[in-house]
Amino acid sequence: MHTSGSIDPHLQSVVEAAESDERLQRIVVVCGSTVYVGIPVSTRKFLFQTRDAFAEEVKKEMAPTWKTSRQEKERLAAERANDLIAAISPGDQAATPELLSLSPATVHPPGLTSYEVPALRIHLRQVDAWWIAPFRDHQAKFRGGGVGVGMEF
Repeated sequence: MHTSGSIDPHLQSVVEAAESDERLQRIVVVCGSTVYVGIPVSTRKFLFQTRDAFAEEVKKEMAPTWKTSRQEKERLAAERANDLIAAISPGDQAATPELLSLSPATVHPPGLTSYEVPALRIHLRQVDAWWIAPFRDHQAKFRGGGVGVGMEF
């Protein structure tokens, strides 16, 4: 994983464009053996997306047990989501030029599982490779077979 040296100025330009609320296309970022795919967005949008996703999760948790109106559930969920954002942010929505925010995003760690997330951030010094050019996905081909274990007694 790349952790020292300079940051690619072209990638830095992507972050600056996102922080300026430019509408950008999908980007693929490779950090170590993990691949991230998403739309570059501003720090402000990252915080809004995170807050909104958390509020939706809170509403889902409340739904079966809380006997309150939909408006009250939304108010309580928004309040809890705002508390979360206040806890994880430095008190403002200022641009962070050393971090790339993606929303929505998909994380492809090594293995067969991938994760769709509402928003994530990547430190630019962790980026090993990236591209924004169109590409085609090729699914891994699995051939029949398996693991055999032999035992002799």
